[in-house]
Parts: sequence; C-alpha cells; structure tokens
Amino acid sequence: RRSKPSTTTYGLDTRHLTHTFYPPQPISIYKMTRFTSVALSFLLAGSANAFVAPGRASFASRSSTLEAVSKKDSYSVTLLPGDGIGPEITAATKVALEALCEKCGFQIELKEALIGGAAIDAANDPFPQESLDQCLASDSVLLACIGGYKWDNNPRELRPETGLLKMRKEMGLFANLRPAKVLPQLLDASTLKREVVEGVDVMVVRELTGDVYFGTPKGIDVIDGQRVGYNNMIYSESEIDRIARVAGDVAS
Repeated sequence: RRSKPSTTTYGLDTRHLTHTFYPPQPISIYKMTRFTSVALSFLLAGSANAFVAPGRASFASRSSTLEAVSKKDSYSVTLLPGDGIGPEITAATKVALEALCEKCGFQIELKEALIGGAAIDAANDPFPQESLDQCLASDSVLLACIGGYKWDNNPRELRPETGLLKMRKEMGLFANLRPAKVLPQLLDASTLKREVVEGVDVMVVRELTGDVYFGTPKGIDVIDGQRVGYNNMIYSESEIDRIARVAGDVAS
C-alpha cells in the first residue's frame, strides 16, 4: 500500500479496499475516520452533515446515519500527512474541507501532526507523544498514508507501520471498514468483465486491536536447540461483542 491513499469515508470508495477505524466508544465511524480528497468530494455531494450528531446514543438506538460529535460551530481536526503522496493528499483535502465549511456554515480548525517516516526523520519516533496527545484532543483525525522504502531496513521500533499500530492501540481504533463498491462510471475500467463486477457492494468489517495484533505472550525462544516462535490469538467477549455491533450497525 505504499504511497497510496490510506482510506475513504464510510460507504463510498474510489478504490477497492479502504480503511475506516472505530474508537472504543459507541460513536460514529466519522470519529477518527481517514479520508482521501476524492472521498471528501462525495461528502460535499450528499453527506455534509457528517460532523453533526445528536449525541453518543447506543448502537441499537441510533439512526442509520452514522455521525461523530455533538453539533457545534467549530470542529478541531488533526491532519496526519505522513509519507509518500500523503502531503499531496492532505493539501487537496484542505481544499475540499474549505468547500464543505462554506457549504454547511461551520468552521474546521486544522492542525497537522507527525506520523510514520516523517515522524521518524523529525523526532526519531514513528508516532510521537505530541502527535498522540493532539489526536486525542481533536474531534476527528484524518490520516493520509505512511511508509516508504527509505525506512524498510530500520529496526522494528523505528518503522512507519509501528506508529500506525501505536495509534490503533492508544486510541482504541478497533474496527476497520473495507468497502468494495463499484461505481457505474468505472465499470469498464475494471479488468474483470462488466457482468462480474456490476452491482458489487460489499463491506468487510475487520477487528484491529485484538487477536494476534497485541496478544501476549509472544516471542521467539530456543527450545531443544531450535528457535520456536509463538504469538497468541486472544479475544475477550466484549471485543467480540463490539465488533459484531459495528457490523450490524453498518448493515442496518
């Protein structure tokens, strides 16, 4: 996924696989969602109220419109340009957000922070504490993309993807939404036959903070003279419950 946009908005996609993260609280996928500028243009067309919500209602009682934060005149958004084409995506996103604000009559305060290779180069940390604190204090976080060949040979703790894993863990971003939706205008651009891809509209819901991602103990030991690797797949009932609720909520 090098130098490609990391993701899109819920239910709208210009690529085949995209990412959207849920925080641990029962609020909208728009909270801590990552956008591309193209996806934001879809927001301008039909979902410009994404930042407006009646409050933190339960999954069962919310309407089918998934929203993020309480309605107010100004929102704080942290931008994480990251690496590769990330800064370019972020610049285009700012233009789209300005149009969104003008259309809907509210303000967005944009602040950038470091993540990935850019953060390693600047602060020797793939996701500095300052970036985490700023993200936690924001209404939403928009991440472009991370990674590049420059950092491939770094030790694990100084690789861009380590910053992404830290972000998921520390912010509790446990649900990953991967929509595969074919747009009618792009049917003939697919390498698959029209009759195969026409009408495809699938959402894959993937759990991000349990399982082998952060399961312990893990490691490599020497047993009977040979190395033995192990990594625990661990889930609690509550982790299964919340990811299932996200899937049901999206489906409804």
